[in-house]
Amino acid sequence: MHANATRPATFASVIPLHPGTPPARRTWPELLWDLGCLEQLWIETELPGVRLTQQARLQGIRVRDHYAWLEGRGFALHGFLAHWQRLRAQPRGLRIEDASGSALLELSLARDASDFALRTLLHTHATVTDERPHASSPGRLHTSPSTWQGPEDPAIRHDLAEACGWLRLHPPRLRDHGRLTLVDHELVGCLFEALADQGRALRVLTGTRGVAQRFSGVFHTHHRRSGPWLQLIGDGARMRLDTAAVDSAWVFQRTGTSRRQLRLYDDSGRALAIIEDHPALDGSEDPIWRTLINALSD
Repeated sequence: MHANATRPATFASVIPLHPGTPPARRTWPELLWDLGCLEQLWIETELPGVRLTQQARLQGIRVRDHYAWLEGRGFALHGFLAHWQRLRAQPRGLRIEDASGSALLELSLARDASDFALRTLLHTHATVTDERPHASSPGRLHTSPSTWQGPEDPAIRHDLAEACGWLRLHPPRLRDHGRLTLVDHELVGCLFEALADQGRALRVLTGTRGVAQRFSGVFHTHHRRSGPWLQLIGDGARMRLDTAAVDSAWVFQRTGTSRRQLRLYDDSGRALAIIEDHPALDGSEDPIWRTLINALSD
């Protein structure tokens, strides 16, 4: 486990420099706005250790320069367009890639949905790509406040930076902003299974270099696939977690709040997922979540 793999970084250093948009081409904001015309889509992000897929309609996406975001009932989507390089059509869907060809986001139609509008959209946006070399490395973080794009809340910005892999695990940085406890990562699968058995609502944040998504809801079914893979199924959502890829698990409680997060990392310190309970009306922790997190911490 490389708990100190990176030097400390401030919350401000989370958004990279944004390259300009090539002239005379369809733009990423235009694509996103047109996606709002489609019926419900499956939204998917995947890392080597975790895949999250959920259904949502992309109506009402807001774009500010190179940051796009949408919050709906039970989900949120954050797109950092500086990392989006090309669009690829897929059967009944599309794939957005970075400069290396890695998938940042995959969108697909529901099984019974017509693909006419999607095919029209893909034809219209066939030239959405930026083949020019960027002025800065996609992984470089820029410290000037004038380049920030994204939520203003420092805590949300930090979580998004970890979900996108821009910040790696660095316990001293987290301890500067709250209480951090290393827990037994081998019990993570059991925790998810117990929460599903009890029908408890969760918030799960995960993402790729250019996209972060949050699911908020209940995984009511779980089962083990081959080896260490745990499959969680909810209403309009699926999560697949390789429990063997979880190298460390940490419980984090921010200063000034009684609620706690469970943060999962691989052996490089890359965040796989940030999980928390769905708060009660008074903001307190769900009692079953509290019991399970306490058990992890003992």
